[in-house]
Amino acid sequence: MFDLIMRSMTQRKMRTVLTIFGIALGIFAVVVMGGMSEHLNLTMDKSLKLLANDIEVKPDGTFGGVGTLDESKIRQVKRVPGVKDAYGVLITALDPEDGGGFGSDMVFGVLPEKQMKDAKLTSGRYLIPGDGYNVVVGSSIARRFNIKVGDELELKSKSLQRSSSITNKRNVSVVGILEYTGSFFDSSVQTPLDMAQKFYKMENIISSIYAEPAFGTDPNDLVKRIDLSVEKVKSKSPEQLRKEAEGTLVIISLITISAAVLAAIIGGLSVMNTMLMSVSERTKEFGLLKALGAERKTILLMTMGEAALMGIIGGITGILAGAIVVYSLNGYLESMGSALFAITTRLVMIALLFALTLGIVCGTYPAYRATKLSPMEALRYE
Repeated sequence: MFDLIMRSMTQRKMRTVLTIFGIALGIFAVVVMGGMSEHLNLTMDKSLKLLANDIEVKPDGTFGGVGTLDESKIRQVKRVPGVKDAYGVLITALDPEDGGGFGSDMVFGVLPEKQMKDAKLTSGRYLIPGDGYNVVVGSSIARRFNIKVGDELELKSKSLQRSSSITNKRNVSVVGILEYTGSFFDSSVQTPLDMAQKFYKMENIISSIYAEPAFGTDPNDLVKRIDLSVEKVKSKSPEQLRKEAEGTLVIISLITISAAVLAAIIGGLSVMNTMLMSVSERTKEFGLLKALGAERKTILLMTMGEAALMGIIGGITGILAGAIVVYSLNGYLESMGSALFAITTRLVMIALLFALTLGIVCGTYPAYRATKLSPMEALRYE
């Protein structure tokens, strides 16, 4: 049967090539757009893991919890039963013109004793108390600005005076560089909290509080206690943060791959069109096979097998082309300190399965038509 399938495909080389190209183009789009979605998933997952088991406390009543808190809230959070310790973080954009949106370079004002140490350093040291205008930068920042330990990095802040804005600048010394983590912290600049508050003119102001649960304390119960005990804050446990992030990523994934899936479906329709034409052209051949005793399932499997094989070849071609483009783009982006795509085993399997399914589904109707042919009528067909 495989010989018959290959003969049919090679006899109509141009049509077969164009059909495979249509599927490959759709799968290429799935791989590229899916690679972007996979990268976001991996980045979010690694970022949440680095935050450990701390509870996030942010201002309530603001869109997405974006706002500021007075440092006095830290003392209130510490007094809540079940809280082992709490500390504040000030977060702002490295470049004020950038606005600090998704994927931006960010400055984290942190207490040196509470800085993120789960990520190792490639060179230098962590922040220490009394560091002043020293910073530890993420791997993407170091690559983008070509920074080594001992170099200086320029920080910028904007302040409004009457009807105009003034940009303030300050050079800080890089004392440490974090290893690559694949998280948002690769694009971070960590600096002592007091220095960040002074430079950005936000004395006694923080962006969020992180509360460490005492041993044996249920984080979900502690979230409720914090919200009841401290006014105008909204707390989230690590589990809640993960669910919220997963919900956001589902929406982003649907948006990014919808166009790719549409392109793949169009490729599948080309398979159906090709197979319908093939059935029409091979009417006499199918009639002869039936007259010689071929069963309906043989005709069915032969026609669907041809469609499935074109789906597999198109899928593999699309995956290879997508992988080449993704790795090329990532290589270019990594030279500037960032990445946008990730090819995972899950993505490859989904793309291949999708291509195979398209081939089989879109080849079903033509195959059914082939099995319905009457041997006598087919043999008389010209």
